Parts: sequence; C-alpha cells; structure tokens
Amino acid sequence: MEQKAVLQIVACLFSLVLFSCKATKITRATFPSDTTGRSTDALSREKEAALAKDILEKVRANRIEFKTFSAELKMDYDDDRGKRMNNLGVNIRMEYDSAIWIRVAGPANIEGARILVTRDSIKIVNRLEGTVTLRNVQEGQEMLKLNMDLRTLQDLIVGNAVFLSDSISNVVTTQSVISFASIQPTLVSLFNVFADDYVIQQCRITDRDSTAANTRVVELTYGAHKMVDGRKIAFQRKIYVEDKSVVKVALDFKRMEFNKPQSFPFPVPDKYTRQ
Repeated sequence: MEQKAVLQIVACLFSLVLFSCKATKITRATFPSDTTGRSTDALSREKEAALAKDILEKVRANRIEFKTFSAELKMDYDDDRGKRMNNLGVNIRMEYDSAIWIRVAGPANIEGARILVTRDSIKIVNRLEGTVTLRNVQEGQEMLKLNMDLRTLQDLIVGNAVFLSDSISNVVTTQSVISFASIQPTLVSLFNVFADDYVIQQCRITDRDSTAANTRVVELTYGAHKMVDGRKIAFQRKIYVEDKSVVKVALDFKRMEFNKPQSFPFPVPDKYTRQ
C-alpha cells in the first residue's frame, strides 16, 4: 500500500491495496437545482425565511447522536490516474470527540494500514511498507489537505450533515426531494434531502471562490437507509472528490453498532521507519 494511497483513503473517509476485483460504478450527485427551475409561485421573503427555518430544524432533528460507534464495511477506490483498489475491508471504531480508529485490509483479511485520529494527533501505520506516520493535528490537516476538526470527521463518517450553517437559501422543492444551499465564509454546500423525512440524500461542497486555482469539489451520496437502534442511517455511500485529480470511493456498510465499549489498539513495531 503506497503512502500516498493511504493518505487518499484517509482523506476520502474523513467527508476514505494492491488487490483488485470487480469495481463498483460510482456516479456523481444530481441536484434538483441542476435540472429544474424554481417554482413560479412567488413567495414573500417572510414565507421563504419561515420555510428555510423549518427545513433546517427538520434536517438537524435527524442528527445521529452517539458516545461510541463501530462499523464494518467494504470499500472500492478509483481515481483518474489508473489506481483501482476494490473490495477492501474496513473496520471503524469511534469515541465521540475523542478518537477515530480505522483498519484497512485486503483479501484474506491481510492488514494494509491502521489509522488513529485523536484531538491532537494523526497516526498511520503502513503494514505493507513498514512505515509509520506521526503528525499533530495542524500538520495532519496540511498533509491531508483537510480543514476539519475531529467532531466534523466523526459526523462525516456516521452520516451527519457537515458544513451546514445556521441559515439556508435557494430552496428548490420537488415531490420527492428538497434542495437548498448553505453558505459559509469559504465554502458553499448544496444539500438534497428526502421530502418526507428530511434525511440527507446528497451533499456537494465547493470552494466559495470559484475562480481560485484547483477549486475542490466534494460530493457525497447516501443510500440504502436502514434503522439501527432507532437511527436511520445510510448503509451505502458514494464519495466523489475533484481537486488536482479525481477520486471516487464507494462504501458498503455491513454492520454498525452504537454505544458499545470500544478499544483502539495501535501497536507500532520498533523496526518500522518513521515518516
């Protein structure tokens, strides 16, 4: 497992080796605002504001709260440089606002990498290359090109809305989907939610400055929702990242558990090379 590939997997999972099998087709998100116009019924600003507030409250009411979380899943990875890593086995364990632990393995459960993210550090052990990467949070954000804190990463993994501000605009409604925009100082987030229960279906995050060099686009698609301990959660996720290159990831969750005791083993052999 190449060090760069490990970093790309971490980046896609946070919102994820030389083995290959049949790939999952990963398509981009589609938003109602891309294909349908606004309603011709003119709403007053007060009504629009009330509608936006109601949508925001209902979306946030679906937030998944947890103390601990664990999951088993399969992952397919594909990029525009010809790298394809499919049917990877991934185990995730989390303690809220404390730690994220990830194990990535190939066929026969051969471990390729182990990752531990805490509030102040990021550690990556590459079993196939015999290396260990240790970084503090600031260095890790620069290394992964991710400006996210631990809570945001955990929300992304569990399926909560990320980069959702206190106000929304550009609401477009259809019979089945509601689309809206959330503007932040440096980012613009577009959301699709199901019209019946306001569960997130898709999210597109872009740089607010569309003229900047290497503008990044991140698209998240959620599907195959199931109830787990009273929580409605997407068991299938698709991630599309466009920056200097294009990366596509498909996640197929097999099991999820909440609020069970978790451990985060992270042995580092002395002979491994520090990076």
